[in-house]
Amino acid sequence: MSTALVLGRRAAILLVLVVVLLQPGFGTRAAPAQSSDIEVLVVVDRTRSMAALDYAAGPRILGAQADLVALAEALPGARFSLLTYGHDVELELPFTSDGTTFRTAVETLRLEGPFDGSGSLADRPLETMRDVLERADEQHPDRRRLVVLVSDGENTADGEQASYADLEDLVDGGIVLGYGTEEGARMPEADDLSVEDGYVYDQETGEDAISRIDEDNLEQVASELEIDYAHRTEPGGMDRVAADLEATYAYDEGEGAPAKHDLTWLFGLLLLALVLLELRTWWRALWTAHTTLQPAPEEATR
Repeated sequence: MSTALVLGRRAAILLVLVVVLLQPGFGTRAAPAQSSDIEVLVVVDRTRSMAALDYAAGPRILGAQADLVALAEALPGARFSLLTYGHDVELELPFTSDGTTFRTAVETLRLEGPFDGSGSLADRPLETMRDVLERADEQHPDRRRLVVLVSDGENTADGEQASYADLEDLVDGGIVLGYGTEEGARMPEADDLSVEDGYVYDQETGEDAISRIDEDNLEQVASELEIDYAHRTEPGGMDRVAADLEATYAYDEGEGAPAKHDLTWLFGLLLLALVLLELRTWWRALWTAHTTLQPAPEEATR
C-alpha cells in the first residue's frame, strides 16, 4: 500500500474525529433557555425570635431555609435576591439566576444573637426593599418582580409600623410566609441553636422568653402588598406556592438551540470504519513481519 494512501487514511481519521466532537446536525428545535420572566426578592427576618422551637418541633429559621431552597428548586431559571433584616438590614445577595449561589446564601444565613439588637419592627427592611425593587425595574422592566417575605411578624420595638402599601406599585406578586404558633416557644441561646446552653431569658422576669407569631400583622403586610399569605408549620407544599407565582419560561428556536437532526452518529460510524480499516492494515503488516522472520523449514530441521 502506498505511503500517500496510508497518510490520507490517517488524516481522514483525524478529520472525522474533529467533526464528531463538533456534534454536527441541521435544523433547530425549541429548547428551554432555562430563564424565566420573574425576579424574586426574598426578605428574611433574622431576629432572634426566628430561633423559636415551634416549626415541626425545630427552629423556625431552619424551616424557612428549607422552604426557600425548595421554592428555588421549583422555579428553575428565576432570578433570586436575598435581603435580611434584624437590627440592621443587609443585602446578602443581589439578583442572580445561579441556584447554587442562592441556596448557599440561604443555608449560611445566621440569626442575630439574643441581645444584639434593641427590638425590631416588621417594617425594618422597607426602604432597602424599595431601592432593590426600583433598580430591578430600571434594569429589567420586562420582568415581573415578586416578593417573598419570611417572618414571624413579631414587633419587639416601640413605634408604629410603617405601611408596605408604598411598595405595591413595584410588586407584581409574591407571598408572605409566616412562621411560629400562637402558643409560642422558647428560643435557644446558642448560636448553633442547640439547647445545651439553655434558652433566651426575659430580662424583666428572668424567665425563659416566649416568642409568638403575629399572624394579624403578617396578613396586614400581605394585604398592603396585595399578595398571598401562608402559615408555615411543617415542610412540604412549596411546589404549590411556586405554581401560584406563575412563572413563564423563554424558548429559543433559532441560533443556539440544539440541532433537530443530529448527524453525530453518522460520522461516528464513519470514524469506526476508518479505525477498523487502520487496525486491519496494522494487523496484516504485523502478520507479514512475523511470517517473514520465521526460519525456512529446511533450516529448522538441520
